[in-house]
This record gives sequence, structure tokens and C-alpha cells, in this order.
Amino acid sequence: MLKNRKIILFVLVIFTFNFLVGCGSKKEEPAIIEQEVELEKNKPTNIEIVDSKETNEKPEKVKKVGVPSPISGMYAKEENIHKRPFAVMFDNQSKARPQAGLDQAEIVYEILAEGNITRYMAIFLTNEPNLIGPVRSARPYFLDKAMEFDALYVHDGGSPQALKDIKNLKIGDISAQSRGKDIFWRKNHKVRPHNEYTNAAAIRKAAMQSHYRENVDFDTYIFNDEDQKNGGSSLTYVKMPYSKTYKPNFKYNEEDGLYYRYINKEPHLDEGSKNHLTAKNIIIQKAQTKVIDNEGRREINLVGKGEGLFITKGEICKVTWEKKSRRAITRFFYEDGEEIKFNPGITWMEVIPSNFELITQ
Repeated sequence: MLKNRKIILFVLVIFTFNFLVGCGSKKEEPAIIEQEVELEKNKPTNIEIVDSKETNEKPEKVKKVGVPSPISGMYAKEENIHKRPFAVMFDNQSKARPQAGLDQAEIVYEILAEGNITRYMAIFLTNEPNLIGPVRSARPYFLDKAMEFDALYVHDGGSPQALKDIKNLKIGDISAQSRGKDIFWRKNHKVRPHNEYTNAAAIRKAAMQSHYRENVDFDTYIFNDEDQKNGGSSLTYVKMPYSKTYKPNFKYNEEDGLYYRYINKEPHLDEGSKNHLTAKNIIIQKAQTKVIDNEGRREINLVGKGEGLFITKGEICKVTWEKKSRRAITRFFYEDGEEIKFNPGITWMEVIPSNFELITQ
């Protein structure tokens, strides 16, 4: 059952978390009338929103047609909403880049794997990419995020703990190690193991072959009807220096209200579409992290409470997060306890160690 909730946006400065104040506080502004639409169980309602833009003659009407995605808040055809989301593990070693399909995800998580190498997990619902990958192996903490959206989990093998969890938690498993070449395939333009791909049609086919249920049951975030600032500090740039050679960063473009992603100084492009990857919202989630074996595998605690940052519309706010169980959605709150509202659009969530320092401006 999809459950609507509420959210806001945030702000920034050059540092870590200590200078952020006042996020989520209300300013004296003209009253805004909000209309709440109660949705039927498991069925979003078609909504048409009309915005008036002042002209010299008469208001110009801009229509939103369809229903909002429960994952991103972006409007889509209703038939594209009534599907089970799927989560894909993406390789992020240098030989795997650029990746295909990330520009069509609704949420992208970036979390450390072994060493200073991160992996992505992308959540898809309304879009059905023709090329997705390179696909890599599972880690248990990514499962905690995939289960928030009751998603099918797409990967190629995994750590011993991840594979054990997939079985015990009865996750909708779509692994390259148990599927044929009609579901996963290798491309010759990259070296193994960084060259394994799939697509949305193949993933849906695999789910059907396994008789996985199509109905979904997950909570949702809260979305603004229109983009809003979050009342925080100004933020036009944020960098996550994972290592000397890997420093992903986002730069804000005020004209379209998007953060454009770069790896070091180069634009991070999608392999298939060649689109520059962007985010409407960025969450920085700090989590307790420790190395647990000689392979460099990590234990990352994503259940409980912690601190973070919320970035959107050129502003950054300090927030807290709470996740009550492995399947529960992670909620984000301003310092005054109010739950944040996301702006409709793609969200990147960067999960970083508690002692990790960002570079911002």
C-alpha cells in the first residue's frame, strides 16, 4: 500500500555539519493553500495540476498530466506506476564507467564497497531503460535500501552475508549467476568483469519466470507539488573525496534547479543516452561504518538514527535520519522535528562514514 508523506528541502556552506542552522523554520510569506488528495489503496489518482504564469495578456496554463511517482514525485502515465520497482547494483570501478541507465533511475544510492571504491544501486519504476549496467555483486547494506521500496533486486552474485540475507529475507532475487544470456549478457567494449549488462525488459521477463508478485507494499516520501527551497544555507557545490583518484561532486545550475554530477573534473555522463547525470535532491547520510574482514568488506549500520544533510534548489540543511527496521523506509527530519519534503525529481543519496569530511561551497 503506497502511503503519502511529507518533505522539504535544504541548504549549504563549506565544511561538514556544524554550521547549518535554521532549516525547516517558517518565514513570513504569503499563505499557500495546499490540497491533499487521498489515494485509494494501491492506486494513485490521476491528478491534473494547473500553474498560472503571469503574462502581459492572460495567464498561461502549464499542465501536469498523469500521476506522481511514489518514488520521485515526478509525473508519469498511470500504467507506468502500477509495476514493482527494481533495484540494480552498478559497478563503479574506473574500467566500468560510464554506466548505462542511471539517468533514468528515480533514486541512486552511492555507498562504499571494498577499499575506497563505491558502488551504485539505482531504483527504477516509471522508466524502462533499454540498457542497464555494468551489473555487479550484492552487499547486505544495499538490501536495506532496496527493501524500502519492496524492489526486485538485480545483481551478479554477492558477499556471503548478502547472499544469505537475500534468501532469508525472501527478496525478489534476479542474479546473473542463476539466469541465462537472455537476461544478462557481456559487451565487448569493456573488460570482464566490468562489462555485464541487462535491460528493463529482461528484468521484467526474469521476474515473470520466477513468478514474483507484482503488487507492492511500501511507504513513500513526501513531495512538494512544485520546487521549494528548504530555508538553509546557500550551496552551489559539494564534493565527496572518497580517495585521491575518485572525487565525485555536484555543481548547481540555478537556471534549471539541478545539481550536475562530475567525477573529478569530468562530467558524469550516461553511457547509453550521453546525458549529463543530474539530481534535483541530494541526501548525505552519515552512518557507522567498519571493515569486517580481510577482503575489506564493510558493515554499515543503516538501521537506527543518525545525522545527515539535505541539498536542493541551491540550499543545504542539517537533518537527522531514522530507520526503524531493515524493511522500513528511512525518514529524514529537520532539526525542529518536521519531516523534509523532497522536490519532484531524481534523488542521489550518498551514504558516507560518520567521520567523512565533505568539501562544499
